Amino acid sequence: MIKIDGVSKRYDNNVESLKSVSMDIKKGSVLGLIGTNGAGKSTLLRIMSGIYKADSGSVTIDGENVFENDGVKAKLSFVSDEQYLIPHFTLKDMAKLYKRFYPNFSHQRFEEMCKAINLDTTRKISTFSKGMKRQGEVILSICSGSEYLFFDETFDGLDPIARDFAKKMIADSVAESGRTVVLSSHNLSDIETVCDSVCLIDGGEMLLHKSIDDIVKGWRKYQMIFRTPLESCDAFSDFATLAQISGKLVTFVSALEENEVQERVASVIGDNGIMYSECVDLTLDEIFTLEVSRVKAERGA
Repeated sequence: MIKIDGVSKRYDNNVESLKSVSMDIKKGSVLGLIGTNGAGKSTLLRIMSGIYKADSGSVTIDGENVFENDGVKAKLSFVSDEQYLIPHFTLKDMAKLYKRFYPNFSHQRFEEMCKAINLDTTRKISTFSKGMKRQGEVILSICSGSEYLFFDETFDGLDPIARDFAKKMIADSVAESGRTVVLSSHNLSDIETVCDSVCLIDGGEMLLHKSIDDIVKGWRKYQMIFRTPLESCDAFSDFATLAQISGKLVTFVSALEENEVQERVASVIGDNGIMYSECVDLTLDEIFTLEVSRVKAERGA
């Protein structure tokens, strides 16, 4: 298990990148770090990897501190948003180098995965595109045999086919060996398809840490058609948000169950009855917009 306890980090330019971040990450889970550029995601991953030292607080993996602990670092593999493949090496050379640091590195799986996407392991890395380099890094990390895999903006720069393959590789590695994965992204669709829980960081602060299932269950979007158009949705304000009117159609979001919503709507519209009602799925982008607003309101932001 990864335990992050009150981690803060300030850079020399007096920018506070992280502000007392705390959370537990269970073994075998896939956590997505969400946030805008500069939110603190990369800093947190580097502290978790033992590259940076926290100014205060601690990160432990399986009960041991990560920083300056070679034994713990041998359990993890980190793919940075900045690519560190050696340009004059081939991928096969990089695999040999990985083997020196990761005794459980699987050459057989490495060759199989590279072959599956036609990635030439004998070609110099300097001739690779950005996307090819990223694919190579992901494959090397997965084949390392590490118990903990950290990826920083891993899918950035990949075309749709390569993105899907990278996601599948990560998901398969978790399913096969119960590894723990933490990855950052600003693309919520990537997080939704790979991760089982998310952590939202904004301005260095952790706003929420929940399972995707819990987040999705918390909000519902409703579409209702009334007999005559409504002039406004002000009467819905105590149980609905993001209300929009388009003629007789009203769309809004609520945390209430469908039967309760219909009862509440009926109680405020009088004789202007509901002709049609439907509960539809929200996108993860919509859900996070709502969650951020809710959390900030609770904090008085």
